[in-house]
Amino acid sequence: MKIGLALGGGGARGIAHLGVWQRLRELGVPIHCIAGTSIGAIAGAIIAAGRVDEALAWCKMSSWKKLPELLFDRPTIKALMAGRRIEDKLRQIIAIESFADLITPYAAVATDLNTGEAVVMREGALISAVRASMSIPGVFSPVEREGRVLVDGGLVNPLPVSACRALGADVVIAVDVNPLEDPSAAKPFEQLNITDVLLKSFGIFNYELTRRELAVNKPDMLIRPAVGQVLALDFRHVEPLVAIGRQAVDEEVVEALKAKGECK
Repeated sequence: MKIGLALGGGGARGIAHLGVWQRLRELGVPIHCIAGTSIGAIAGAIIAAGRVDEALAWCKMSSWKKLPELLFDRPTIKALMAGRRIEDKLRQIIAIESFADLITPYAAVATDLNTGEAVVMREGALISAVRASMSIPGVFSPVEREGRVLVDGGLVNPLPVSACRALGADVVIAVDVNPLEDPSAAKPFEQLNITDVLLKSFGIFNYELTRRELAVNKPDMLIRPAVGQVLALDFRHVEPLVAIGRQAVDEEVVEALKAKGECK
């Protein structure tokens, strides 16, 4: 029996994905394939490349005050950010250029901007696929890949259970890190900027689409880490987010996994 991990979008909250994977590994749960959307595509590629420790080490030692230098490289006619700097950083952290070289079978989900179709990428150049999956419209420039113009997969498949099954998973563990933001963590009106408005709007859209997607493509297990107080671009809470992901496994699925005989 093959177990797949479906990782959804949610900005910085997606760091919790790495904690979920850590805890599953400790419990002896084998992950045979991974599918990810947006930040889930980033986390999924890191896991599939065997680079979780390296990614977390970089996150912990980096000054997140420098985050604007990583993201806001320059605006383009298509978006607020070109996305080249973050693409370079992904290439450095993941350190693998092709899907074929990954340790674990993996798929990244994007959206074809011209047709509205979900595009599930499973081969070829890895980093451009990850970059396409996280290209929030208006925030990051789209990615041109194999004749398609691609943007964030969250527009059509924010929690890619179906893509995970297409990789051959018999059992799918889905991780949803896109709850509605806690109103107590919201910025005052006068502090909002265009990026805040775009990301909040996209988050609401993603939340509703995820809810509808889960009604159609139900995972065998659903993990919802308690990340509601973390804002989409607030990457300062790496260790707490990893801990939240680990805790969610203990609280939500350990007994179910034990009952199925899939963990120690």
